[in-house]
Amino acid sequence: MSPSQDSTITSSQTHTDNTISSTLFDPIESCISAFKRGEFLVVLDSPDRENEGDLIISASTITPQQMSFMVRHTSGIICTPLSPSICESLELPQMIPAGANSDPNRTAYTISVDSNHETVTTGISAYDRALTCNELARKSTHPGDFRRPGHIFPLRARPGGVRERMGHTEAAVEFCRLADMREAGVISELVEVGSEVQGQAVLNGADSMLRTDGCLEFARKFGLKICTIEDLKEFVERTEGKLEMGKVNGHVH
Repeated sequence: MSPSQDSTITSSQTHTDNTISSTLFDPIESCISAFKRGEFLVVLDSPDRENEGDLIISASTITPQQMSFMVRHTSGIICTPLSPSICESLELPQMIPAGANSDPNRTAYTISVDSNHETVTTGISAYDRALTCNELARKSTHPGDFRRPGHIFPLRARPGGVRERMGHTEAAVEFCRLADMREAGVISELVEVGSEVQGQAVLNGADSMLRTDGCLEFARKFGLKICTIEDLKEFVERTEGKLEMGKVNGHVH
């Protein structure tokens, strides 16, 4: 990738598995601009957490072609982080009660859905999944506009965003908010592509997630902005202040 003028990515920087240099990544301002244009972002979390990179895009703008790209280069599990208010308005309950969630990072899965639109068939095609994401982001959508269960996995974001929880769920909704878009994103984890083995139905080297170096290479290859959740949190705290107890984005919670 040829970095744009507002990019700070440099190929000469080095880092270790446990530290990530901020000079390797794009400024959050340029990431917000790209997100608002309907582009993918590559967003990494801490090496001490999942140590993974996700493709993130707005649910309002994702197209079938972008969904095909996302499925090809990720785990294929497509999740839609949503603000709490959207989850409530669409009557999307948690997949299991919060107290029974044994996921190490307490990812807040709701019941899965497909769009109930007349053009949707099985719900698994790129067209069907993109439309379901679009419908989840549409302000006029109602609970009855979805089939349950389905092939899209909504996630309920914490109301305090990345200042409350530094996860990809909150990062996606935070980028939507910062871009003045409906607070509904689409995320999936980037994976190693691997290589085919002639005459065998297997892939070699495709058994792990993309880590920092792989994510940087991927972003350069496809001309995508790349950032970390840590930098996003720092940006929000610098521009809006730290999260106060009992308040979310300036409002009493």
